[in-house]
Amino acid sequence: MSQRISLPVPQADNSLSVAALLTLSGGFLDAFSYVGHGHVFANAMTGNIVLMGVSMAEQDWAQTLRHLPPLLAFVLGVFFANCLRLPRVRRFLPNPALVCLGLEIIILSIGSGLPASFPDAWLVPCIALVAAMQNSSFTHIGTTPYNSVMTTGNLRRSIEGLFNRMTGNRSALHEARLFGLVCLCFLLGAIIGGFATISLHNMALIVPVGMLCMAFAICLYDSKRHTGATLS
Repeated sequence: MSQRISLPVPQADNSLSVAALLTLSGGFLDAFSYVGHGHVFANAMTGNIVLMGVSMAEQDWAQTLRHLPPLLAFVLGVFFANCLRLPRVRRFLPNPALVCLGLEIIILSIGSGLPASFPDAWLVPCIALVAAMQNSSFTHIGTTPYNSVMTTGNLRRSIEGLFNRMTGNRSALHEARLFGLVCLCFLLGAIIGGFATISLHNMALIVPVGMLCMAFAICLYDSKRHTGATLS
């Protein structure tokens, strides 16, 4: 009796199209929080730590405290995203990455409707929380690790790939291009975020919501396709 062999189906969670959308959103959210909400980053915790240290050196305690809630929220976001991947949780939530992405869409959608007078101390940590969840849930393009909410490591990988290509490794050019594109998406997201925040303030969050909805739709479709292929 012959048995049908199920072939592995590529996961959209790790696709370049999803990575580009998430990185666009990551750059946008950092520009949004920095330009419109007290020069605090929603994603770039390195920047928050540096700015907090500078504020402490200047004894500007009010500005120092502005950077603390996003840092704590980012920690909680990473913790929560990892909790969703525990085996006993995955029995009820089989796709934790989609859960995290869905929560991010909901939080940003709510934020887009908030008035300009809404306190930064509440809005920015909420964005940092869901950004950390995204960062912990979407970590690879194919089999290559990347970061969708910060760009230092991506830039380093792009330059290393370019250097390796110049020293004779032809296959390294693909990695240089891949990470160069990711860095470009982050920059483009930051540019769009800066302009949109100046013009629309909190309503500007509708832009990354659209980006994330597209990523969610791609992943959801692929998840159903993958389930169908596994069952067959």
